[in-house]
Amino acid sequence: MIDTLPVHHLSRVLSILNRGEVVAFPTGTSYGLAVNALNADALKRLTDLKGRAAEKAYTLLLPAEGVDQFVELRPQESTALQTFANVPLTLLVKPKPPLAHLAKDGFVGVRTADHPFTKELAKEVKYPITATSANTSGNPPGYSVDDLIKAFPKESFMAVDGGVLPQRPPSTIAKWTGSGWEIVREGGLKPFELKKIT
Repeated sequence: MIDTLPVHHLSRVLSILNRGEVVAFPTGTSYGLAVNALNADALKRLTDLKGRAAEKAYTLLLPAEGVDQFVELRPQESTALQTFANVPLTLLVKPKPPLAHLAKDGFVGVRTADHPFTKELAKEVKYPITATSANTSGNPPGYSVDDLIKAFPKESFMAVDGGVLPQRPPSTIAKWTGSGWEIVREGGLKPFELKKIT
């Protein structure tokens, strides 16, 4: 059974995450699934819930304070995350030791906080959380709590009810190569906009 919370119950969300449990939440593209990315048991719970391969990487939402504890951001990456803070963007960046367990090919994906709720969550949370889409592996993302109930009919977790989200393109995934931007997946942010940052 999926229980719901209104978006202003942030303290409840933090309590759930601190216990190592899963929370669904609205993002700028679709609903996502969050767990404490430093908690191995929580990550396994999330992987089992989604039915995905254990080696597949998770996109992360970092706390607004203390980002340098978790990733090494080059100037271009920092500028891009600040410039496009309200735009669906995921940057592949170098992790520091606390996030090395989530690296794929030496990188982790860091997602912008592109929704009012995710911005508030990033201000309050003290550790990285996952920002993977709220769906089972290979299926479409969810845009409402009803979608989540249909996608996870036998599962039990909490969902922050942000209403029905507009269906938008996914986040653009990009990597700074040292000489320019490599676009891994084009989404809501067009490559020419990102490539203005050099």
